[in-house]
Amino acid sequence: MKIKFLIIFFFIVACVSNRKVVKRCPNFFVNDFTEVLIKEHKTTEEKDIIIVNELRFECVFSALYSHKVMYDKFGAWDEVIYPAKIIHPVLSWKNVDLFSNGEKYNVFTYGVEEWKHIYVSVVVLDENENDLLNSTSNKKDVLIKYFTNMIKNNNAEKVGFYEKYWSQIDPKRWEWIKSKSNK
Repeated sequence: MKIKFLIIFFFIVACVSNRKVVKRCPNFFVNDFTEVLIKEHKTTEEKDIIIVNELRFECVFSALYSHKVMYDKFGAWDEVIYPAKIIHPVLSWKNVDLFSNGEKYNVFTYGVEEWKHIYVSVVVLDENENDLLNSTSNKKDVLIKYFTNMIKNNNAEKVGFYEKYWSQIDPKRWEWIKSKSNK
């Protein structure tokens, strides 16, 4: 439960801070991005300073890319987290074997779509809720490469994610999308 609170807090802080200074993207890239960033977010819980690191891909074509690539590889998410005043929810996959080696990870995906700025992000924790994107993690570089490859190799022809996502997150929008695609 502690980690769920932290993830919600983290995404609220990330979104609020983005609204203050909006970095404009020169272009939006299909299956690509302008840069990869690690954003560190700190919070305090019972005298402990807790740091959560976000892997962020800037100037992507869709704020749903990180959700979609996880869905395409691992199926439906385990949990939908709705931070306050956020358009797209955080999706969570629990105990995912990312590298098919028996090691389990908890993955949280998110995306922001604002005027001239779109990015997607990923937070990865191990089974013990340790942040695997921190500067001392021996998994950090492997995870950056892994998610970079997933975004660059996104298969646009796989559309099952969109039906699952919109029918669960915003059923009225899904009905509208279906009505437009049937014309």
